[in-house]
Amino acid sequence: MRREQYTILFTTNPGIEDIAADEIKARLRASIEEVRENHGRVIAKVREEYLDLIEELRSIYRARIVLKRGGICAEMTCLRDLAQIVNDSGVHEYLSPDSSFAIRVNRAGSHEFNSMDIARVAGDAVIEAAVRYRGFRPRVDLDYPSIIVSVDVIESDVIVSLELSGDLSWHRRGYRIYDHPAALKPTLAYAMLILSGISDKDSLLDPMCGGGTIVIEAAYMLENSRLYCLDKNPRHISGAKLNAMAALVQNRISFFVGDATKLSRYIREVDVIVSNPPYGIRLGSPRQVKRVYSEFIREAVSITNKSIVLITPDYDFVKKSLLDNGWRISHERVVAHGNLYPHILVAKP
Repeated sequence: MRREQYTILFTTNPGIEDIAADEIKARLRASIEEVRENHGRVIAKVREEYLDLIEELRSIYRARIVLKRGGICAEMTCLRDLAQIVNDSGVHEYLSPDSSFAIRVNRAGSHEFNSMDIARVAGDAVIEAAVRYRGFRPRVDLDYPSIIVSVDVIESDVIVSLELSGDLSWHRRGYRIYDHPAALKPTLAYAMLILSGISDKDSLLDPMCGGGTIVIEAAYMLENSRLYCLDKNPRHISGAKLNAMAALVQNRISFFVGDATKLSRYIREVDVIVSNPPYGIRLGSPRQVKRVYSEFIREAVSITNKSIVLITPDYDFVKKSLLDNGWRISHERVVAHGNLYPHILVAKP
């Protein structure tokens, strides 16, 4: 079944859906149909000739071809309506006698049924459709399926879709050879760079760069900017170099072992700072957290010309520190990062 346009469901971190929608629209010349704020979902119409560009997007980590949308109630008996939606989705046209499939379920809301019930009913419906319309019974393979059928049941809304990236999430970029113990998702790094307002030729510093995610994402975005990756831990700097080599951008970035609370010793001036400071759980006592943040922010504002963007759960203290140093908060938003909900703060002189 060939179509000139496809309805694509993109997933991203809750809290940056607007940034993802802007990138999808610009890079894919897509028509945005729906932005589900705080749910990490953007639905757009994409022309067939742009489908190959989806995996180059920096703000999303999954993309699915939407086959069918519908609605069901929350009662157990309504699973028969779910079966009909899957049966009518046309998923059988993507299967062959040699292919296998698996069902992946995402459920949110209050229902009498659970995710396992949805997977069972949807799987039976896929098999029934293939037998009825194609004359063969497809294999189920939960570990290495040829095709992944996603079934989202969000409250009463049902979306049946096909995964474009298989079980691989695109947020785990191929360059992540060294996996920092508290690595920032590249999707959030991209969003922070966009929010910083950085322009090509502006210099960028991540003074607590860990595995180098922010500066590597910046290297993909910016062609003529000076990029600096600094961290107190030599092991992290070595890991960041490995990641940059894997991303083929190592020659674009300058790496330093150094203390973020003494930035002016290493760098005299920079246009933009974007960073993911260590959360309190990694620093120890709350007093230690406040000391590090205070000394870092005092140094950061002294060398930065345009903007400072930080992601932190200690947003009240960080905001106060920035304000006490004469800067203003120009933007703030809550995002989901794993099981945490830190704030992204954008500060300007």
